[in-house]
Amino acid sequence: MKQPVDHILRPRLPWRSEEHAITECGYDATKVKTLTREEYNARYKDLGRTRMAMLTCMTCMDTNARYAHWADDPRQAMSREIDWEIRWGREVRDREQRLRDELLAIASLIAAHPEEFAQLIDILKRRRDWLDHKKAADAQRKRPKPREPGGL
Repeated sequence: MKQPVDHILRPRLPWRSEEHAITECGYDATKVKTLTREEYNARYKDLGRTRMAMLTCMTCMDTNARYAHWADDPRQAMSREIDWEIRWGREVRDREQRLRDELLAIASLIAAHPEEFAQLIDILKRRRDWLDHKKAADAQRKRPKPREPGGL
């Protein structure tokens, strides 16, 4: 008899609530046993891929490996949501236009607060520039100094 496998919770976009949580393979998360990505990664590290394949939904494992979390790359997280809503959203009534509505709401908020939006963009850009500069300086500092000929 086949044992039920664990499913991996699909990461949510930061503005979405806990309601309607789904797994990486699309199941309602309230109806199956689930793991967070962090729990899955810890278990994967301990057990390896082969053992994890016996305990975890393979569709969830494959999907988890394909898509980045918002914190890793917001563009990939949005791309996933866009693809999902365009391809499969019409099959799930409450998600059919959800992302579209959220994006229209975000655009309205930005239009209502353009100075604040521009300021946040500038802060993010300056922080990225500072981190790039720091990374370059650290790399320069760690370079070994060339030895003089005949030296030890």
